[in-house]
Amino acid sequence: MSRLARPKGEYRSAQHEGSRARARAASARSAPRAADAVVPGRPFESARVHAWLRRAILDVSLAPGSALAEAEIAAQFGLSRTPVREALLRLAGEGLIEIRPQRGTYVARIALPRIEEALFVREAVECAVLRRVLARDNRVEVARALAVIVDAQEAALAGEDVTAGLAADERFHHALVDACGLPGVWEVVAQARDLHHRIRAIAVPELRSGRQAVADHRAIVRAVRAGSAAQAEARMAAHLARNLALARAIAARHPDYFGP
Repeated sequence: MSRLARPKGEYRSAQHEGSRARARAASARSAPRAADAVVPGRPFESARVHAWLRRAILDVSLAPGSALAEAEIAAQFGLSRTPVREALLRLAGEGLIEIRPQRGTYVARIALPRIEEALFVREAVECAVLRRVLARDNRVEVARALAVIVDAQEAALAGEDVTAGLAADERFHHALVDACGLPGVWEVVAQARDLHHRIRAIAVPELRSGRQAVADHRAIVRAVRAGSAAQAEARMAAHLARNLALARAIAARHPDYFGP
């Protein structure tokens, strides 16, 4: 099977008005090749389909509400429909797709109430993380490491590399959680982040929100370096609140992407 930039037909990428930067990043990612999928073991095949679809959904290469054709996905991976069906059921369990009997399978639309819940969880957890970080002896080293990540985020955004910018954003928050001495907490934060990852994937190229994220991250780094827990928490709370504002702005631009 030939190398494709993105799926075809019902299984195709979303193009957003004013989002050429994200579109270029999506085109740089390769669609699956049948030759790559010839690996024994259905669990591996199902996991591979799941991982690829999940990334395409979170990056909005597959737009909310897009139809997914099980047979077409199977053909692109060079698989039977069984591992594809298993991957789709797993994605449905994660709330990323909707399987409607007798009607079809669709990428789940974004729900503003769920985003608000996710951000509530993140604020509670990440502000507690900052308090622990500021209570430790190595805050200057932590601030230095975080600043390097923010530099990488800013450089990626300057080069209009949305994928790298979002990856650096994730590394920043992951590094902060690791620095508190409770690395297992990241799973909670990561799950909450996934619920509004699509907002960031749309907002960075369309609303240029990355610049504000970089400024917020730098403010958090300054507060950590200065040893001010109150200031660090206030900056984090403001940073997360902006995500909800972005979600509402995206909902006004793309109401068809949102549902209950």
